[in-house]
Formats: sequence, C-alpha cells, structure tokens
Amino acid sequence: MKRVILIAFVVALASVPAAAAVAPTDAGANVATPAAATATATGADAGDGQTNYTRLYVDARESYLDLKPGQSGTFTVTVENGEDEAVDVNPHLFTSPTDRNPLEASWVDISGPDTIEAGAEVEYEVSISIPEDAEIARYSGQIAFTNQTTKPVAGQPPRPIHAAHTSVNVWKEPTVKILSETYISTQVEAGDTVTKEIVIKNTGEESVPVSPERAKQRGTCHGPGCSEQVDQSWIDIDAPSQIAPGETATVTISISPGEDAERGRYDTSIDLGLKDPNRPDRGNYWQEINVNFVVWEQPSEPFTTGFTVTERTDDVTLTLTPRNYRSAENADAASFNVTFVSPDGERIEAERVQVSKRGHVDLGARQRTTEGAYADNNGQTEFVYVLDAPDTGEWGVEIMPQDTIGFQYELTRNESDSGE
Repeated sequence: MKRVILIAFVVALASVPAAAAVAPTDAGANVATPAAATATATGADAGDGQTNYTRLYVDARESYLDLKPGQSGTFTVTVENGEDEAVDVNPHLFTSPTDRNPLEASWVDISGPDTIEAGAEVEYEVSISIPEDAEIARYSGQIAFTNQTTKPVAGQPPRPIHAAHTSVNVWKEPTVKILSETYISTQVEAGDTVTKEIVIKNTGEESVPVSPERAKQRGTCHGPGCSEQVDQSWIDIDAPSQIAPGETATVTISISPGEDAERGRYDTSIDLGLKDPNRPDRGNYWQEINVNFVVWEQPSEPFTTGFTVTERTDDVTLTLTPRNYRSAENADAASFNVTFVSPDGERIEAERVQVSKRGHVDLGARQRTTEGAYADNNGQTEFVYVLDAPDTGEWGVEIMPQDTIGFQYELTRNESDSGE
C-alpha cells in the first residue's frame, strides 16, 4: 500500500492586491405607473383653493422602443375612467421644451375612442414610425389624454396630468467593429516591452478616422485595493490615421515600464478616437480599451524550500504551475530551472519528465478574434520533475522561474510500506 503526502504553496513575483468586492444591486422593472393628478393641476377652482381634476388613470407598458430609420413600432396605453360620468379625451403627443430630442408629432399615430364611459377601461394603440432620414438619437415625449397640466414650479414648464411617457432609441447597425477584446490584461517585466494588437474593421462606405488618446492620470488612491499610477510614457500607440471603407486596420499598443518601475498592478485606458457615422457622438465606451498590467522583476536568486525523505519514500514529485495573465503577442513561455540538494549537500539537476496543459472550451462564449465554433479560454501548463529513490534525510529544492510573475509548487512524497 502506498501513501501520498502533498505539500502545496503559491509563490508570487509581483505584488498584486485583490480587487475590492462590489455588492450587486437589483435593477427595477421599467414599468409606467398610473398618472397621478395633483392639486397644482390647471382646471376649475373648487372655491377652497383646491383645483378640480379629472380622475383618469393611465398605465403604459413596453412604451420604450428601439427602432431603425424606416421602421415602426407600437405599444398599448390603458386609460381607466374613475369618474361617475363619461369623459371626453384628446389623445395627443406632448413634448416639453426641456426634452433633448423631442418626438415629432408627424411620427406618432394614436388609435382609440374620444370618449371613455364612466368606470370603463379603454386601450389605445400608439404607433410610432421613424422616417428614413431620422438622425440617430434617443427621442422622448408623452402620450397625453387631456389638456390638464401642472402649474410651472421653480421655472419648470408645465407637464400633462394624464399621460404616459414614451422613448424611442433610433439606431443603425454600427459600421466600425472592434474585433479584438477591449480589455487588455497582461504582465511585463520591468525594463521589458510587451505589445497587444487591436484589430478594427470598417464595414461602412466612408473612411473612418483613428486618433487614439491615452487616459489622463487618475486621482490618488490609497489602500491594498488600489492600483499604481501609470507613467504614460510607458505606453506607446502605433495606429493608422484612418481606415478605408471595407478595410481592416491594426492598432498596436506597447507597454514598456522602465527598469526602475515599481512592481505591482497598474490600470489605465485608451480611447481609440474612432468616428462611426452610425453611432451617436456621445458615449465612447464601445471604443475604450481598458489596460491592466502587472510589472514584475526577474529574481537573481532561486526560490528555495525543503522537504523530508523517510525510509518509506520511493520517490518525490515536484509539480510547478506558472501563474500568468493573458500573454501578449511577443511574450515568452514560462519555464523553470530546478535543482535538488541532498542531505550531504550534493546538487542534482532535476530532469523534467512531463509537461501538461489543461484548458476549458466554451461553446457558448463569443469568440471575437478567430473563426470556428470553439472558444478556447486558455489553460494552465504544469511542469513535473521526479527525484527517484532519494536518500533519507532533509532535502532542499531550488526553483528559478523564467517569464512568469508567480508559480504554484506541489511536492508529492510517494511512500510504500517497505520501511516498516
């Protein structure tokens, strides 16, 4: 019978604080509630300073539409009459001078009766048709059913009492597509350089300008969860001035921290400066490249640890697993030099007997940079060294890593009953 004893540790060559945990929040449902009339509503004065208003209750669901130029969409508004008598209504589009992009009345058609009987509930179908020449923007307005409005408050324009809000996002298929990941996570040795390539495709009919800009230095942050301040001179960007119609271009980002750079985690971002005619000018999140990298130093002395060999030990296995971020285009593969030191001081150069790679394939993940059905999420590589029939006593092992910011080691002592 054999017994296996495991000793496992992790060694890091760079100080990388754990990211701070963020508590999730619950997003509320986007549901329009019945319109409420208030005492500030315009209408007949009841004589006691209060204002009479019609008791109509408006409820709209799915009144937020996404449409392309030339498309139409519909939604339903339910209006309930809370009065004891029939109420005449005037369904119409209401827009405010404070709306950034008000809906055009010519785009909106409202179908339904002009009178709602006492206690009745009536549905109105609202159809919105976007013309072919409409500008890309988010348009808003309200479907009002009476002319009663609130009184102006603090300089604000009046608002309809009996109305449902609607919003239409007018959009087009983007013509500029970033084919690479927009998040760079890598590692670089102080004094060395790594590069990442961002591939961009222009499917439109006109040239697209490219004008990358590095992020400005962020405010100071203190604590174990904070990243270091990036020296922007470390970042170099090589990009064309424009991308011709139907062409693909590459933006190369080089990261070169100085030899005296402090090791640790650094964060910055790069705006590619693209102008997609089918995207609104506001909001450049889609073309922002988040850059996260770890600066590390190659040690001059090996990492050392010890283990005990008993008379029952048949052999000792050392398994090394490098810990790396996604490698850059020009990154070297990790490797190790391993030396065992016997109890009497003899140095034995370890022979690597196995190299294995483990990975994960996801058939549901989006694979942006390569063709095919498989998204390979990079795996771990393991290096295995064996010390056969070692003498009893206290042994040492020296591990010199190359091209990795850290590694995990596992010493396995395989034992038998022969010593009992």
